[in-house]
Amino acid sequence: MKPVTTLAATLALTFATAGSAIAQAFPNKPITIVVSAAPGGSPDILARIVGEALGKRVGQSVVIENKPGGAGNIAAGYVAKAAPDGYTIFVASDGLSVNQTLFRNLPFHAINSFAPIVHAISSPQVFAVNSDVPVRNVKEFIAASQKPGAKPFSLASPAIGTPGQLGVLVLQNQAAIKVTPVVYKSAQPALTDVLGKHADGIIVTIAPALPFIRDGKLRPLAVSTATRSAALPDVPTFAEQGLPNLKFGSWQGFVAPAGTPRPVIDKLNREINAVLKDPAVRSALLQQAFDPEGGTPEAFAKIISDGITGWASVISANNIQPD
Repeated sequence: MKPVTTLAATLALTFATAGSAIAQAFPNKPITIVVSAAPGGSPDILARIVGEALGKRVGQSVVIENKPGGAGNIAAGYVAKAAPDGYTIFVASDGLSVNQTLFRNLPFHAINSFAPIVHAISSPQVFAVNSDVPVRNVKEFIAASQKPGAKPFSLASPAIGTPGQLGVLVLQNQAAIKVTPVVYKSAQPALTDVLGKHADGIIVTIAPALPFIRDGKLRPLAVSTATRSAALPDVPTFAEQGLPNLKFGSWQGFVAPAGTPRPVIDKLNREINAVLKDPAVRSALLQQAFDPEGGTPEAFAKIISDGITGWASVISANNIQPD
């Protein structure tokens, strides 16, 4: 009989060898990236940019599967139940963290049902008003809102539970003003109503607003992150304009079903990190106002967890209920 120490060493070597074999064999068939948006939506754009480059690196095709609806829960639930082999992965976003608190009885758990792979991109939110609103910055917006008898500004947001919708409430609370929140089903109709002067302003991810900012139909007042965005370098943050605690943004990254072998997660992490450093990929992402990130699975797990904690207090304080 082998001594315990020798047996432990043998088992460790066996598992290490098996793990190495799994990683070397993966992938040997197409990888599917599931997204929670229709074609042209933010997660879809990210999946297609990264997926094309990833496929070239690993020598397999990467298929994009769109499963929009249900505030992202349809796609997330589908991936949570998929085989934990690395061949089905999900573009997770901040909505995964938000929905853990927002919805009851989800058929998955934001942390327990997924194995984080990598934080792919960050995307600031922009606070913008239509060209008829007579304010040039956040301080003027607050001052106009506080005038006796002033009608509250109407602020649109893409959907319930999005950083845009929650950000409107945070702005209202931290600036001690009254606004009229108007929640839409997605970013496009929200932007359409602001552009059509049916709503005064919007908090939304920069990418869909950028063309209208460039042609002067939207006036950006602030970005939501702690530092300015490369996409809008002349637009100050909320913190620069007297609201130091108003900081939030959007993130997206890749996760696999829980139970996916760690060697597979590590290989996907290495390959996607390499993709995110590719100059052509970085340029394509930056053109969409996406800031490439990268990092370890553990770092991404913390982002998901911190998102749950951070947004839970906003949801609770404002008694937000899903439709």
